[in-house]
Amino acid sequence: MPNSPYIVSNDRLSDVISAIQTLGTYRYYKLSVDAWSERICGDGSEAEKWKLVFKEHPEFFRFSSDGSKASLVLRRQKPKLFDVDTLEFVTREERDGRSADGQQRITRAPLSDNDLKMLIDVAIALHSKALENQRDGRWWISVISTIGVALIGLIGVWLGARLSP
Repeated sequence: MPNSPYIVSNDRLSDVISAIQTLGTYRYYKLSVDAWSERICGDGSEAEKWKLVFKEHPEFFRFSSDGSKASLVLRRQKPKLFDVDTLEFVTREERDGRSADGQQRITRAPLSDNDLKMLIDVAIALHSKALENQRDGRWWISVISTIGVALIGLIGVWLGARLSP
């Protein structure tokens, strides 16, 4: 069984939570990985790290069809009715009545606090499950140790019986 992406690094859970918060609340729902890296940690040079986080956690993140931009899955389900300049919702009619440039200023709304909490709770639960599975995957160590000790004991008894007069 391959290792869960939640346990490949000690910082993975905090990285996933940081990404959820940032991608869930920023004005725009979809940006390049470089731009997300800058928004999440203030360092665009860490884009490869964030690209890996997004790629290894498809339960939360998706890339655009051309692979150039990343977004949060839950946020992609919202309609494009949020004006990034006024931070208010618009109607479909208002959106459709705008010029092409004006329509570019409409995006999907940020997630609510409840949505963010739910996604973070899911990430924590998945991380906990991965740790539990990792611990459960080591059950065979105690079995082999027990068998090894028993074999050594049997060899000792056998040698003792063979060597005694």
